[in-house]
Amino acid sequence: MEVNFLAVLAAALAAFIVGGIWYSPKVFGKLWTKHSDPQKMKAGHKPVVFIVSFIFYFISAWAFAILIGPDASLILALYAGAAIGILFVTMCFGINYLFSGRSVMLLLIDGAYHIVQFLIYGLVLGLWH
Repeated sequence: MEVNFLAVLAAALAAFIVGGIWYSPKVFGKLWTKHSDPQKMKAGHKPVVFIVSFIFYFISAWAFAILIGPDASLILALYAGAAIGILFVTMCFGINYLFSGRSVMLLLIDGAYHIVQFLIYGLVLGLWH
């Protein structure tokens, strides 16, 4: 399958940056921390967490690019991004959060972010073939 790796890299980087903003204390970071495990949050994140996270962003953007194909229209790419973010990622998180006793607020924050993440993938990959 033909994939524009520069577009995939740009999509992954854009989603990574938006994630940093999304989970910052000025946006949803404080609320997210309040509904998470506070003991784990006190320690902060080691650099390897960010490196591996970016690799995961790249892999998911690459898989998304393969899924929509090299000539997907912007509308198709955005619809696919919304569908994956809502119907796959958020619903799977919901199942896990129910069984682990995590809050609905945490699901809303995380689910909405991943919807935005896949919409970003759709936007970048739908515009940059």
